[in-house]
Order: sequence, then C-alpha cells, then structure tokens
Amino acid sequence: MTPRPVNIPKWVQRELERTDASRVVVAAVLNIGSEKVDRYRGLGLALSDGKIVASPPAPPPPSSGKYARRNLDGWTDRRDDLPLESREISSWAPSWKSASFHLISRQIDAYPLEHHSAKLLTISASAVENLVDAALVRFRVDQPLDRETESFAADLLFNVHLLREAIGEAHVFDADLSDADFARIQHVDWELLPVGSTDRVLERLASRNPRNPERLRVAGERLRVLDRLGHDGFILGTGKFAGYFGAKFGDRLVALENLEYGNALYVFEADWEILTQLSRTELTRLRDPSVHRLPHLPGWQSAIRKLVRR
Repeated sequence: MTPRPVNIPKWVQRELERTDASRVVVAAVLNIGSEKVDRYRGLGLALSDGKIVASPPAPPPPSSGKYARRNLDGWTDRRDDLPLESREISSWAPSWKSASFHLISRQIDAYPLEHHSAKLLTISASAVENLVDAALVRFRVDQPLDRETESFAADLLFNVHLLREAIGEAHVFDADLSDADFARIQHVDWELLPVGSTDRVLERLASRNPRNPERLRVAGERLRVLDRLGHDGFILGTGKFAGYFGAKFGDRLVALENLEYGNALYVFEADWEILTQLSRTELTRLRDPSVHRLPHLPGWQSAIRKLVRR
C-alpha cells in the first residue's frame, strides 16, 4: 500500500533547517525543579540525595496519550485518501426458532485499512547539568532518523508527537550530539528575533506549550501590546528561560513576560541578562530601582508605555 502523504508542520521544517546533519533525533532540554520530578516519574526521573537522576531508557507509559499507546500497541489507519474498495464483512445472527446462530456475510464499499505494528520506541532522560534544587534534563526519542529514508517524514512526525505528548516540548537535533553538547547549547539562553516576528514568536511558544491554548491567547495579546510600542526586536528565552518572551527597547530597556508565571510584566532598565538569572522571589527582595514589576491590572499598558517613552 502506498504510504500516506505526510505534511511536516512549518515549525518542524524550521527545526530541520537549523542543522545540516544527515541523521537527526527528536529531543528537548527542560529545566526541572526538584518539586516537579513526580511529573516525569513515568519517564524515569527520581530524586536521589537531593539530586535529580534518571533511570535507563523506557517507552513512555500509555497514560501519556494516544501516541504512547500507539507506540506500545500499534494502530490501524483508515486510508480515506485512497479509493473505496469492496470488502466482505461477516457477523453471527440468531437462527429462527432455534438457540443456535449462523454466519451471514455481505459486501460493502469501504476505505482501505492500513495496519501499523508497535514501534516500541524508548525515551531516554539524562541530567546534563545540576542546578540549585533543579537540573537541566535532556529527553530524547532513541531513534536516529536518516533524512534519505522513505519513511523519514512519517517517523519524524511520530517522534515529535510522542515526545511533545510526554513532556510538552520537542525539537530536532543532530543525532550525534552528546549530553555535553546539549548542555552547551542550553547556555545560549536568549534568542533575539527581528521586528515583525510576532507570529514567529507565537509559533515557538505554541511548540513548547501546546496543551494550553488560553495561555497562548494571552501571550498573543501581550505581544501585540509590546509590538505597538515600537520595540527593537523580540526576545525569546531558551533552555532555562524557555517560556520567557518579551521585547527590547534600545540598548538597555527590556520587558519580559513568562507563560507559566504570567501575573506580571518585568521591565529591566539595566543589566537585564544578569538580573534575569534571579528567581521572582529574589527580584522582589532586591528592590532595585532599575527593575519594575507591572502586575496585569487595569492601566498596565499605560505604565509600560511611560517607561518606554522615558
């Protein structure tokens, strides 16, 4: 049977364009606090002597979702992209005035069925860098994919779904990257995007947090507020700062939001790259006049406008 055509989403295509490696893997690095380890217990994470450790690779549990179950059990795909075919179906019917049954058959026109065997893919986890009460953890679908194979697009899309379902995030990397390479990549904590990239920022945020459309809607509204202020480019957090987004105004002023802790906008007038290393609690205690916390209450748009104009 001819394989079903696969449409790779644009954001996955961009991920592929970032590397010219002939073999790639689907992976992600998350900053996981010790209080959140239980969320990833099904993927082998645990606490040992206060540090996050990982078990050997294993398939994600079926409770993760549809793709985890397909990975373990296989699945049947109704090929509605192909012509209908004649098929015989049979069932047992009770015989007249008898306690017995007899088999009846009839012909129907139906779409072909394609049966897929269980893939039994494993996801491996590794703490690539220990932080204070947290760790940078690398998750990877343990199947290097060769770009030249016929099934590459289908396999890539399945693995992306599998990892996003399990941890909420997935990216495409060179298959030969070591854990040290993954840790080094995560030290590039901020990505600058040009003016006019609102949709691109939202796509990136959506790929990291696909299960919360309400947060993404709010992120879109706040990005548009920043966009109208005449900024000099968007800022998107990576690695430890995945979930942070904002805009840069001139050489010094930076406004940052966070998808998870979205109750306030932080505006930094100086040393933002240093100050953003601090936790929210530390920032509050700091009482630095160059750091402004603007809760999302009526009038916050006017407050950020005044700071930008000043």
